[in-house]
Amino acid sequence: MAIIKKTDVAPERPVSIVIFGSAGVGKTSMANTANEPVNIDTDRGFDRACNRVDTIVASKWEDILESEGEIKNYKTAIVDTAKGMLDDFLIEYVTRQDYKLKNNKQKMYGEIGDQFKAFVNRRRAEGVDLIFIAHAKEKEVKDNTYYFPDITGGSKDLLIRIADQIGYVSVINGKRVLSFDPTDTVVGKNTAKIPPIEIPDQYDAEFPNFMNGIIERVKKAITSQTEDQKKALEEVASLREKISSIKDTKDADSVLSELNGKPKTMAMPLKEALSEKVKELGFKYNKEAKKFELAQK
Repeated sequence: MAIIKKTDVAPERPVSIVIFGSAGVGKTSMANTANEPVNIDTDRGFDRACNRVDTIVASKWEDILESEGEIKNYKTAIVDTAKGMLDDFLIEYVTRQDYKLKNNKQKMYGEIGDQFKAFVNRRRAEGVDLIFIAHAKEKEVKDNTYYFPDITGGSKDLLIRIADQIGYVSVINGKRVLSFDPTDTVVGKNTAKIPPIEIPDQYDAEFPNFMNGIIERVKKAITSQTEDQKKALEEVASLREKISSIKDTKDADSVLSELNGKPKTMAMPLKEALSEKVKELGFKYNKEAKKFELAQK
């Protein structure tokens, strides 16, 4: 297996997005606006969408496995719903394979996780993006209402961990809004730093390509993060080289001036290296003059 160096720009890869919200807010219709989608219907609800797409109607996990040869011909696979796949199909499948798992929840969820991750990895290998749809579940704690995807414990944790983005669809002032930012009361994940966005009406010209646009933004953000990281690492290496090459106080002043213009998280370790270097050379910093000078013996 090839090693991707920390300074390399990671290649674009398929993404996994979770969309959850109350019944009737148009989660499936919105997901269907992804690029060349196929809907893996585990809840028998595909016909409620205002814009139907090619659909695999499944009643058990084996139906999905048998259809995998077709899934790879699409750009996006929509799992509708994640609860149907994880809590219903996979629980039933793994306990049929080993009935003892019914009495061992830890091993059962471990096997579900292995099966689910294998499914996701096969889609990634085929270059297929994944959208998982879930209903929102509410939990009242004191005076607050918490919202999270309606999936059972271990399965929910697995899905949240594997997702690149987790978005919550809500209705605000009569408008449907998709929000990815996590809050004190709503589960979220926002790798791409997408602000809350109003979902266009189904008759709006922007609606047919809405989810495809979201996916492209996520992919671009993931790639740009690696590009930014590469630039930052190159800059740090250059500054460390300048520090090691300091010969006089003017060099030290120049490097310190450059470090003062960098983000704190980058500058702090480099300033420590600078401090060690000037100490080695016998320089000290004159706070009044704001420059380095030779320390008096």
